Amino acid sequence: MTPELVQSVTKDTDLQQLKEIIEKVIGEPCWRASLSYGDELSLHIGARVPYSQKSMAGKEKGAWILGTRATAWKLDDTSQTITTSEDAPEIVRQKVHLIEGTVITAIESSYPNLDLIVTFSNGCQLILFPDTQEDSDLSYWEMFTPYQMILKVGPGAKWSLDLLHKS
Repeated sequence: MTPELVQSVTKDTDLQQLKEIIEKVIGEPCWRASLSYGDELSLHIGARVPYSQKSMAGKEKGAWILGTRATAWKLDDTSQTITTSEDAPEIVRQKVHLIEGTVITAIESSYPNLDLIVTFSNGCQLILFPDTQEDSDLSYWEMFTPYQMILKVGPGAKWSLDLLHKS
């Protein structure tokens, strides 16, 4: 998959277009929060879309899907930490449901760490902490969009927007 756009991040303004893309989820519901392959946190946001694969018949995904990849994260409410990526998967599965059925009220990524903060209508915040010093070829976090594109942040000081090719 060849990226449609690759943006190096050397200053805050290099995140402007990324911010314009991710801010489109503001006002959208988060209706599923779960652990996916590799125990990565996955949020299904916006309209419910049927999977096109026959093996997934009858199942739905979000028009937007935010994946944490191998990035550390924590879910806080207004007074305490609810769960983190360090917790056992069974604990995470029990506690992340707190944000299901909420609406995203704010989302931001900042320079230079490329972290991500998602705020929900119930006051919870999901905070991602990319380890920009880690030598990995995995993106820090990614977001599938309803426009057949995937936004990938990292590794390193860059983000990209890739077209998802239908097979």
